[in-house]
Amino acid sequence: MIDLFAFLLSLLAFNCFALAKNNHFKDVFNTRPSAQQRKLLLAVAWINILLSLALCVSTQGSYGTLLFFGYTNLSALIIMIFCSFLVKYIKLLSTLTLIAMIISAIVLAIN
Repeated sequence: MIDLFAFLLSLLAFNCFALAKNNHFKDVFNTRPSAQQRKLLLAVAWINILLSLALCVSTQGSYGTLLFFGYTNLSALIIMIFCSFLVKYIKLLSTLTLIAMIISAIVLAIN
């Protein structure tokens, strides 16, 4: 379950990186992001990337870095496909990612 949480952190991070770009944000929300929104998206993205890396390394040791790179590659691929072909589903992807993160965090807290 902790691996799923690390992957979801990475997926959310790359989603925030993509939405921090003017064109992607405009495609999804039909408006340009303000400077404050861009800074917030970038901050959330970097925090999630660092949390994902720390979680992978702390739970898996040196194998965790390899796992982290795999998660980031898969996350970037998923976000690239959504931004290129499935733009209208990015909001749904973001919502499902957040719901899955909350559920996995609750399961991890219980265990």
